[in-house]
Amino acid sequence: MTSTSVIGKAPSITLTQPVGLLFPGQGVQHAGMGRQLAAISTIADKVLTRAQDILEMPVRRLCFDGPDQELRLTENLQPCLMAVCWSAFEAYRDRFGMDGVGVVAGHSMGEITACAAAEAISWEAALLLVRERGRLMADAAMSTPGKMLAIVGLLESEVEQIRIAAGAAGGIWLANFNAPDQFILSGEAGAVALAERLANEAGARRVLLLEIPLAAHSPLMGRASAKLAEAVRALPLRAPRIPLIANGTGRAIHTVRSLRSELSGHLLRPVHWARTMTSIQALKVATVVELGPGRVLASLAAKHMPGVATWNADELLVEGAE
Repeated sequence: MTSTSVIGKAPSITLTQPVGLLFPGQGVQHAGMGRQLAAISTIADKVLTRAQDILEMPVRRLCFDGPDQELRLTENLQPCLMAVCWSAFEAYRDRFGMDGVGVVAGHSMGEITACAAAEAISWEAALLLVRERGRLMADAAMSTPGKMLAIVGLLESEVEQIRIAAGAAGGIWLANFNAPDQFILSGEAGAVALAERLANEAGARRVLLLEIPLAAHSPLMGRASAKLAEAVRALPLRAPRIPLIANGTGRAIHTVRSLRSELSGHLLRPVHWARTMTSIQALKVATVVELGPGRVLASLAAKHMPGVATWNADELLVEGAE
């Protein structure tokens, strides 16, 4: 292992290499996201302004001030979140460089941001793709509404039994495999409501109905997925220049063909985040940095890879610059 140290106004921060960069998806957003970093980083601030110009929407107002009700709309939330994540990435790259980065990955929507970080697509094209993704998902939620349910503290076999039983009330699928004891179910409202009750009865440590009015990573996204695949086919993609771990397989993507396939089925396939963590661990990553609001992914990395140093954007780029 090697290390890199950046010396600035604050005491130097040492990041042991290789570094893994992680990008979160929908669910971590909040009014005020990106504000502190934009206030101290000219580069981050410029990214948000550029995103606003590209999208022709009030990105800065939505990110900084909300209101939450407007920010939470899927068609607004997804491009705004990607803009904030990319502003953090550019601030990271400006301060630490990319020589020590050994792998990138993104959870759900964050996978598209990771593609841009791996230089497989321009960030502007990625931003427009995320906007289209959000619009398509919002439309799908109107025609085929659904719900998502997080279950923590049960094994996969137990969650699968709950899913099968809840299927009596409608379609329901395993959408996210986040950790060996952390899963997300996605499906029709009646089935998800039954799964919520069954998970509580089974003794799950935590059962949480997500504030997402749709069933991502499930067949209910079929129409949206087909239209997103059309958009992906038109994208000028390149082979990733940094190892990029796929949500669908948990393995590195090496070719344009495999990347296009991954993005085309993005809305239908489950997110195998636990496999992603296993692949990152196999690369002997020593430091994980989550570039986005919060530290959901950094915390999952710490759980999966004991001893790995973890940072989020605020800790590294805002507090670390004071």
